[in-house]
Amino acid sequence: MKILVYVLAFALLISACSKEDDPQLPNFDYEIPDVPITENVNVGAFYYNYSAGDWAKKYTYTPLKGVYSALAPDIMEQHRIWADQAGLDFFIFNWNGPVSGDPLLNSFINGRNSKVKMVVNYNTAHLSASSAAPLTGTKLTTMIDEFKLLASTHFNKEYYYKIDGRVVVLFSPLNISANASSSIDFSAVIPALRQAMNEVGVDLYIIGDINSGWLPPQRYAANIKTMDAIDLNNWSTDNYDRSVFFPSFSDLNWKNWKDSTSTWSVDFVPCVFPGFNDKVMSPTSKLYTLERSEQFYADYCNVAKRNMGSKRIVLVNSWNNFQVGTSLEPAQEYGTTYLDITREQFKVGN
Repeated sequence: MKILVYVLAFALLISACSKEDDPQLPNFDYEIPDVPITENVNVGAFYYNYSAGDWAKKYTYTPLKGVYSALAPDIMEQHRIWADQAGLDFFIFNWNGPVSGDPLLNSFINGRNSKVKMVVNYNTAHLSASSAAPLTGTKLTTMIDEFKLLASTHFNKEYYYKIDGRVVVLFSPLNISANASSSIDFSAVIPALRQAMNEVGVDLYIIGDINSGWLPPQRYAANIKTMDAIDLNNWSTDNYDRSVFFPSFSDLNWKNWKDSTSTWSVDFVPCVFPGFNDKVMSPTSKLYTLERSEQFYADYCNVAKRNMGSKRIVLVNSWNNFQVGTSLEPAQEYGTTYLDITREQFKVGN
């Protein structure tokens, strides 16, 4: 009888120990709580300049304005009106050299009668920097001269977006491929740019733009530390678990980014979208479709509010990328629904 008691006691002890020692797996599937705000969030959206060639490709939704040119005054005017309806503070225009950038910027400026402003996403691709010919010397001079041109034509105007008096620009891309890792020494280039801009009375607030997601921040720590803020603009995924538990996976990932970058005194800028679908344009794509819905977008906006940095900036990718189904711009399939959700989520009192 004593032996039986000892055996039972031992079994209970082992059972208790195994339960205590059993590691608790993290919860990757949880509801995103609503995050009320008491002050407005600063919201910008990436603007795509569609050409006839772009419209000739397949796209996911049908814009209310049909096939259009953003250089047409009536189109840009309608876009500005809709941007105000969404509570957008700025459009982000890709700038890859004076010839490619100015017509679109001028279209935005001409006849402007709205609150939405502009931000330039300075893309270094046109400088053709490489490991063999890095962004130094004449290339660096060219870049600084282009920023001075932007300063004299746009940065000092009321329609250009500033935060705390500082001129907001995106600098892209911050993630450089391994075979071009020596093409840009950000620790030298960014201080040189800041000094040159300070000399002409411009204080830059630079958001480093990474054109992919799901990366650890430590991977580009040296580059990130030269920025005021950092965003990752593409959160599409070919991973099944991420696609199924997308809001909670994003929440965990963004918390890591915010915690890491804050230790470097760099703001994390979340980037959201109302859905993603590139299967229409690319049927063989391995990226998972993230179905557009009001609930999905509201959850994603709340994930952003849980993880935004001190300047309270959130980006939307995109205003009008119909080819991958991330557009806010009204379409026949969903009307102005996502404009209204954007305002409800990010502006006080709507």
